[in-house]
Amino acid sequence: MNKKQDVPEIKFFNQHYYKLLKTSGWPTIQIDGIQMHRIRNLTPELDAAKKVEALNPPYGSLVLDICTGLGYTVIFLLKRNCAVITIEKDENVLYIAKRNPYSKPFFENLVEDEIPPIGKARLIIGDAKEVIKSFKDEYFEYILHDPPKFNVAEELYSKEFYFHLFRVLKPNGKVLHYIGSPQIKAKNKNIITNIIRRLKETGFKKIEPIAEIECFLIIK
Repeated sequence: MNKKQDVPEIKFFNQHYYKLLKTSGWPTIQIDGIQMHRIRNLTPELDAAKKVEALNPPYGSLVLDICTGLGYTVIFLLKRNCAVITIEKDENVLYIAKRNPYSKPFFENLVEDEIPPIGKARLIIGDAKEVIKSFKDEYFEYILHDPPKFNVAEELYSKEFYFHLFRVLKPNGKVLHYIGSPQIKAKNKNIITNIIRRLKETGFKKIEPIAEIECFLIIK
């Protein structure tokens, strides 16, 4: 999808203020003034592509994608011929995604199979912290955990949630965990330290920072 497409003007208030925001590349969603993709010196599609590249799931992998958003990371996972289960709780976000031309490949490849075939995805609409409890132990080979920033969704950085990430991941499986850069604010200087501590207490054996995409690559 290299051809530039017209991006519709979408903005509305429904408990929060939502806007489909144009960028130099694919658009992003803005919620209460906060962009859901990194757009400084990076386009949303390049950010998504780099996250998938860092996770590096091979052909045929079953991947859990947490926080669907506009479906960009799923699109790049499908390009690698993965089978994807993705979770999104905000139906306002999905409403916008359905009207975003750059999300079209995501919706075109959705299926309802419990385990999607290679190159397809299943969308679960629900709260990730509850949905993850429904998966069997050691169910996924790879997880792309792309939550909002810490101050927006603290529950997705909790020890309880990390326990379930660990539980549903196969031995030696990998998690790519977006964390942002909260350490730039003095009052949040311990957030990264505490995230690492909780991950280690949960049982993850290797945590590697990837500064370029503000993520951790984590191995069980």
